[in-house]
Amino acid sequence: MPAAVAVVVAFDPGPWFEDCLASLGAQDYPNCSLLVVDNASAQPLAGRVASVAPHAYVLRTEENQGFAAGANVVLAAVENAAFYLFCHDDVVLAPDALRHLVEAAYRDNAGIVAPKIVDGDDADRLLQVGVGVDRLGVPVDRVERGELDQGQHDEAHEVFAAPSACMLVRADLFAVVGGFDAEMRLFGEDTDLAWRARLAGARVAVEPAAVVRHFEATATRRRWLPEARLFRRRHEVRSVLKNYGPARRRLALGQLAVITVVELFYFLLLGNAERRRELLQTWRWNLAPERGLAQARAAVAAQRRVPDRVVAHLFSHRTSRLWRLLRPHLPPALGGPGIFDAAAEQRATERIGAWARSAGAQSAAALKLPSTRAPGARPTRHRAVVAVALIAAFVFLLGSRSILFGTTPLVGRLLPIPGAQTLLGDFFGGWTDAGVQAAGPATPAFALLGVLAAVFTGAHGLALDLVQVACVALGAFGAARLVRPLAPPAARLVAGVSYLFLPLGANVLSTGDLRALAGFAAMPYVLGRLQRAEVGRGRPGLREVTGLGVLLALVGAFSPGAFVAALVAAAAAALGALVAGAPRRAARSSVVALCGAGVALLLLFPWSLTFFQRGARLSALLGVVRTGAAALHLADLLRFATGPIGHGPLALAPLGAAAVVLAIGRGERLERATQWWVTALGTVAFAFAASQGLLGGGGGASAVLLAPAAAALSACIGLGAAAVHADLPRARLGWRHLLAAVGGVLALAGLFPVLSALSGGAWGRAATGYDTVLAVPAPAGADTARVLWLGNPEALPLPAWQVRPGFGLAVSTGALPDARRLYPSANPGGAEALAAAVATAEAGRTVRLGHLLSAERITAVVVPETVAPALGSLQRPRAAPAPAGLVDALLAQIDLHELPVEAGTLVFENTAWRALPASAPTGGTPAPVRALGVAFELLAWIGALARLLARRGRLDDAPAASVEEASSHVLVPAEVR
Repeated sequence: MPAAVAVVVAFDPGPWFEDCLASLGAQDYPNCSLLVVDNASAQPLAGRVASVAPHAYVLRTEENQGFAAGANVVLAAVENAAFYLFCHDDVVLAPDALRHLVEAAYRDNAGIVAPKIVDGDDADRLLQVGVGVDRLGVPVDRVERGELDQGQHDEAHEVFAAPSACMLVRADLFAVVGGFDAEMRLFGEDTDLAWRARLAGARVAVEPAAVVRHFEATATRRRWLPEARLFRRRHEVRSVLKNYGPARRRLALGQLAVITVVELFYFLLLGNAERRRELLQTWRWNLAPERGLAQARAAVAAQRRVPDRVVAHLFSHRTSRLWRLLRPHLPPALGGPGIFDAAAEQRATERIGAWARSAGAQSAAALKLPSTRAPGARPTRHRAVVAVALIAAFVFLLGSRSILFGTTPLVGRLLPIPGAQTLLGDFFGGWTDAGVQAAGPATPAFALLGVLAAVFTGAHGLALDLVQVACVALGAFGAARLVRPLAPPAARLVAGVSYLFLPLGANVLSTGDLRALAGFAAMPYVLGRLQRAEVGRGRPGLREVTGLGVLLALVGAFSPGAFVAALVAAAAAALGALVAGAPRRAARSSVVALCGAGVALLLLFPWSLTFFQRGARLSALLGVVRTGAAALHLADLLRFATGPIGHGPLALAPLGAAAVVLAIGRGERLERATQWWVTALGTVAFAFAASQGLLGGGGGASAVLLAPAAAALSACIGLGAAAVHADLPRARLGWRHLLAAVGGVLALAGLFPVLSALSGGAWGRAATGYDTVLAVPAPAGADTARVLWLGNPEALPLPAWQVRPGFGLAVSTGALPDARRLYPSANPGGAEALAAAVATAEAGRTVRLGHLLSAERITAVVVPETVAPALGSLQRPRAAPAPAGLVDALLAQIDLHELPVEAGTLVFENTAWRALPASAPTGGTPAPVRALGVAFELLAWIGALARLLARRGRLDDAPAASVEEASSHVLVPAEVR
């Protein structure tokens, strides 16, 4: 028989240790040796081992580095073994277990074999029959823990991994893969070993005939390990970061990022700061240089024999990380905790009590055993809040399923992200905006998008999809935080859900406009910064100004229009503070807003100067004004119906729900609600004036301008829920209670416009874009050719300069635009000549427009007349006809040839085009000045962030006030006022 070595890794074992050694000594497999690794126990284990297994070998380590490092000693200490049987110190094996495992290894040609593991105190109850794993490295139970063993799982089969409580591993395979990952002290090391073994070409099987009882000393708190949850989480992430190949690793990183954000939001609503710290510590630990992640990846790559796509078929299809959060709040019928969970919990409680009595104590409490409840756990009354939050997030993700898992069409403002080298080159080397303007500085958004493109190499569409949904989720999270000082968790949830399900978020997703999404995500945080600045003492501090400035700079880099909207919201908030009778707040927030805007302009320097140059167009900031059927009326703005969702009367219901707090709120809640209502009305008034063209040459970016109003009204709805909880019980039964009930009904009714749009899975976004149906001619030698886009601003798939209200003009290099065209130069430069040429053709003063356009190297003219490609019965988007007379003028030109293109788009080939030297426009910013500007910008960002982090560190080190002191400081003034 092949030689087998049973390896027991022990650390301060309890009374179960002798049973474990005795069971290994009683195995009916004759060629078996026993090695006990004493992992630096407080009392050496040699005596206890000799009393039970006198022929066993004992190897003591000087430091307890965990199970994985302890088990790895066999690589240097054992020779000529065919198999290793790794065991925890709290398992008891059936006498024939090892023989069945070895037979299964030969029969199934398996490199790793797992036994059937049952409860240590009740062998009729199952714990594990192999381990499943999802795509993010999270173990998935293959049996219901505590399930009665009736032979229903007694068929030998393949599994993804074997639990390290007891596992048989071929010795040569263990040496090839380098043993367990020594960085994984405990939990997850078994999954990681099996993953690497599978990549090396090995199989993992389960042999139910081999039965092992497991006492689970750590899980039952008989051996306390407070870091267990943290170990499990960070080891799961480490397995993903090192075992995937580059392509699937980037995909998994994107999924982990989204799930981490969801978990942070979940624990914020729960008020569990410890779990939030664990999430952040997980990433810090994994990315720390001392973890040797690069070397671990190289080792896995060196032994890889099987591609990721083959191993991926073995993963569980369920994402267990989110399931672990959701399951405790579901009923058994939906997969929640069932009778087996209750039975297992009862047995664990009895088990702890029995062990305590055996130790000579009267009860577990006499031994001061730690509580079995997880640290940071919250009472049952918060479960409804958590459940509603998860359901809301699930529903919104369900409505975004086609965005997350479908293709990424070029439609609306959903422009593809180019390569990292292109974006970073434009940021550091100068941006010429389709070659029409002189070279000048670029927005810092290019640098951030370049980093994103580098991380998601080859998966830019996925990156763009994740960013879109993450922006909406981040906005809802910010809305919940906005009311945090004045609202309990349930009311914060109401504010977050209200912001999530206002039609504005869904309409922004329907266009995919990254600028509008940035404004939607950032505006609750801007209002929150202003709110915190108002309640400070004395003169505004540098930290308050710097914090708001960094936030405004971030949002301004991605959405210059949102920067303007933030300043308008700050002015309206100051006016609201005056209306609420708080002039000091108004003055303080005004000073912080103005100084913060100055800091933001400094951080965006030198790009920010381009908006103040001579010839700058307001439409570059706030979009082209819409006219005709595409124009937005005041009712549309109040319903946040900037796209296809929210045009019915139910979309006005959130306004009624937000007004309830004005009637039933008291104290600071009433003051803050009054201020936010004035903020909402002020920003809606500004958006209406812009949409009517009253601001001059631009103002059609209504979705960007309405984001502050949406955040303010959502906060008022949340404050209304807080007032029902805190203020309504003081009032006599009467009209206030009736009004509160009506407000609740209106808040629920306000969800239906968005809920009714769930079926499509993309919030009304077209499935096919111009990248599929549009073929723009590219004449020979047209390496520097450009395409001229004309027409209704709602139909153009890229931002445009305003020629006149309802008429936009844009230029792209090559056939189709990319994400760089989201940020057109404030000065149209050579595009002025294009607008003049088109005006000449419209006036009937030329029939040779192509000749005039060729001077600016225009090879084609594209005029979309629908908001997305029209494909007959397959796709029927809204009509967005071109300005009157434009199409007739283009058809009258003798050097513009109309191509046979369908999909609701007119394409004209410029037959007068001729190759011209690719000369850059004159003027612009000299290269040395641009380089100095970029260097200054980077230094300014580093300085601002260092200032914020240094200040935060000093605050974190300061002694914390007691709960009673904090409560009296925050709540009492609000109630007495």
